[in-house]
Amino acid sequence: MADDYDVVVIGGGSTGTAVARDCAMRGLETLLLERDDIASATVGTCAGMISSGLKYMDEPEIVDMCSEEVVHFRRIARHLIMKNPILTPLMQMSDVSTGGNFAEEYSKRAETRDVPPVLFLTPEDALEIEPTLNPDIIASIYFEEYFISPFRLCLLQAIDAQRNGASVRTYCEVHDIENLDGDGNQVTFFDRVSRKTESVVVDCVVNATGPWADEVADMASANVEIRSNKGAHVILDRRVVNVGIIAKAVDGRMIYLFPHENTALLGTTALDTWEDPDKLVASSDEIEYLLKSMEWVVPSIREARIIRTMEGVRPLVADWKKPEDDVTRGYEILAHEDGAPGIFSFVGGKLVMCRHMAESVTDMVCEWLGVDKTCYTHMRPLPGMDGDLDVLALSKKYGVSQHMVERMRTRHGTETEQVLELADAHPEWKTTVCTCEPVMEAELRYSIQEEFPRSLNDLRRRVRLGTGPCQGTFCTYKASAILTKELDWSGIDYQLEIMDYLAERWKGKRPSLRGEQLSQEELMQGIYSCVGNIDQSDAEYQRKPWEGIC
Repeated sequence: MADDYDVVVIGGGSTGTAVARDCAMRGLETLLLERDDIASATVGTCAGMISSGLKYMDEPEIVDMCSEEVVHFRRIARHLIMKNPILTPLMQMSDVSTGGNFAEEYSKRAETRDVPPVLFLTPEDALEIEPTLNPDIIASIYFEEYFISPFRLCLLQAIDAQRNGASVRTYCEVHDIENLDGDGNQVTFFDRVSRKTESVVVDCVVNATGPWADEVADMASANVEIRSNKGAHVILDRRVVNVGIIAKAVDGRMIYLFPHENTALLGTTALDTWEDPDKLVASSDEIEYLLKSMEWVVPSIREARIIRTMEGVRPLVADWKKPEDDVTRGYEILAHEDGAPGIFSFVGGKLVMCRHMAESVTDMVCEWLGVDKTCYTHMRPLPGMDGDLDVLALSKKYGVSQHMVERMRTRHGTETEQVLELADAHPEWKTTVCTCEPVMEAELRYSIQEEFPRSLNDLRRRVRLGTGPCQGTFCTYKASAILTKELDWSGIDYQLEIMDYLAERWKGKRPSLRGEQLSQEELMQGIYSCVGNIDQSDAEYQRKPWEGIC
């Protein structure tokens, strides 16, 4: 039987898109299948820190690997990366010894990663950098880490895979994987957009589905065991701090508070879970755990408004009978040679390792196929990384604010000018749709035309639409109208899209509703129900899995 593809990659997260890119760049006929949108699951709930792995100092090979991957990311995706200063306030003398060990390991690799060595600061110096710190601190550790936009990283990896010949199919859910007794594997999937079931025959299947890896492997009668560990983040309505803060939580774990775009990100919890990843939401206990722990070092943190929460699942290596913190953050690739030949599954791993994980499994796929091709994903830039951008000059040339152009630069890199050319050809598209971020109409149009979104949630992941303090209150109608026009939808589609988007936002808002956020939510519901009458629509809306919980 003739094969349709050399390899099918299942899962459109950071690892899956990286695998598709690597396979395509090595000349393999590649198909990427993602049941929802690119980066719509686990990777979308992380903080985006591509750390040097120093939390796991007892695994020096992982620390070295993470440090090297940071260097690669800065080469191929510098426009998506920010370097943030971080303070670790020390409240007790016992914290000082831990800080010394960390400082030594960090400083060994500092020059490679182009960051300064760890500094120990006096309370006065730390408070000058971050005045919101508790004045009772006895010292602080200062260091720097890199952060990347996980949504844009995954999207650009997928787009680069496409540009190298791969097929990328979103909203395609795999239902079955059948071994053809030496003639490869038949993968059957349901296209949720066309509502059609399709099958392809391939030599290899890469299972990069994170917390769903065991379910997907089971379709091929293969066995994968993972240790599912959930983590919650709380998102605050402002940049509560000027720099990142890492502190000890009530149980001695380390948690963090990072300024993130126009908001602040407080995380994270770590709890073993056997719940359905599709239904998980942050609990009140998790929210209070994070707030209580961080207010010891940032006493004013409760003055900020919680605009939403998010909960993700880490698919850890199944290493049991030890605390979560002691489980390796490395990864394993399972080659199911006996029962499911040609199928490879990932367990474990971190965002910063995704390119390395892709290189490893693509080496195995190439060996299986008898292909002799070398990886060069660490050398070739991602789209938008083919030079630097003069933001000020572009701002003057196109009559768009410097702030707006800079925000676009962080998303599109050198391809920002294509967005501005669109605005120049259609001056009416210079209007600001999302004022929190901000997002210009021309950028939405560009994304819809070039980045294959199918919903407002997809646009949120591409351009941060509706992610600011108002959580889409004032941009959802406008953005849905633009999407409807571009995709030639009906009026019913327009209404359903608004309901879907509001439901997704509700998933993250409901667990934390309190204080001023209650008033904000009343305003939003008044706008959409009492004014827009969206609750009186005849559209046949299907409730989401989490709506029976929230």
